[in-house]
Parts: sequence; structure tokens; C-alpha cells
Amino acid sequence: MNQLYENFKTLKNLVVKQSNLLAVSKNHPPHLIEEVYSFGQRDFGENKVQELIEKSIELSHLDEIKWHFIGSLQKNKINKLLEVKHLVAIHSVDSIELLEKILSKKISNKIGLFLQVNTSNEAEKSGFEDISMLHNAAELILKNSSFILQGLMTIGKIRTDNFQEDAKKSFSSLVDIKNILDQKYDLDLELSMGMSQDFEIAMRYNSSWVRLGSSLFGERL
Repeated sequence: MNQLYENFKTLKNLVVKQSNLLAVSKNHPPHLIEEVYSFGQRDFGENKVQELIEKSIELSHLDEIKWHFIGSLQKNKINKLLEVKHLVAIHSVDSIELLEKILSKKISNKIGLFLQVNTSNEAEKSGFEDISMLHNAAELILKNSSFILQGLMTIGKIRTDNFQEDAKKSFSSLVDIKNILDQKYDLDLELSMGMSQDFEIAMRYNSSWVRLGSSLFGERL
């Protein structure tokens, strides 16, 4: 049994009971994505538009693949991103300005949007920090017929001497925001939180999607 398969089976067994595994394939070659696809994985995350475009073309024969964009999105790359075949979600909508630009586009298949929230208030991170702006963003998406308000996304604290406690605070904060928006708009928002180093903590806070790269594919090239 090869190491990639062993990694996949181990992670799938850990995650499948309560979360969805999003295989973060950035900086890994298409043949490894195809191999993981052969194990039964369908959802893959990329954080660069050009890399996603190239891989989606090379792997266009994988009819059931689902692409998730998880990186910082520049406004001038939106059109190219939305043309990607089998794009199902954007996990990194981090401002009203970006959201308005996305919502102005016409698309043939509905795409889920995750609002990125800066729960750790770190200056180097993008994302919504004000609940009133999140309300504005939610209302904009709910008025749009092409895009879906699928959920919220956050990243645990980067600079910390107390990794576990700060991860708990970030994930707990996102759960609180979810509950506020769910109640006001009669939703059941999904949560995209947890990466290779903290996904088990995120699952304790009912993360819907854990974004796993190095723990699945190994260190990036």
C-alpha cells in the first residue's frame, strides 16, 4: 500500500464522521490529484487561480471532480476563476468590494460562497472583522440568484505561543457568528475551518470542511 493511500484512509476515517475532507492540492502535480480521486475523493482545493485553471484543464476527464478555491482572490482574476469547469465553491470572499464584484458576474452553474472572517484579528490576514459587514454581505448574496451563501471560513491564529487555545478561540468565534447569521436569516451555514495542524480541534467545533494538504499529500514541492 503506498503512503498517499495510507494517509488518505487515515484522514478519511478521522474526518468522515462529522466533517468533509477538502484535499488541498496546491503545489502538488495533477497525477497525485488523479490518484487521490481514484481512492474516492472528489473535493479538491487550490489557492492560485492560474494553477487551478491549468489543473482543471489537465484533469477535465474526471467528471465528478469538484474544485474549491481557497486562496486570496484578486478582482481581476474573478472572470478566469468563474470559467473553471466543476468549480463549486469559493472559500475566501474576504470583503464587500470583492463580493460585489463576484455577484456582478453571470454564471451558468450556481457556486457556493464562504465569507472569510478574521477571527484572530491578525493584521496580515484578510477577512471580515465586523458583524455588521457580515450582515451586509449575507443580504447581498441572499438577494442574488446565481450564487449561494454556503458558509463561513476562518484560519486559526498564526503567531501564538498557545496554539491549541488560540485555535479554540478562533473556531468558537466563528461558531458564534454562524449562530447569529443562522438565526437572523433562517440558514444553516457550513463552516470551513481547520487545516493539517489544527483540524482535529476544528472538528470539535463542528467544522463542515477541513482543508488538508500536507497531512494528505506530504510536504509541498
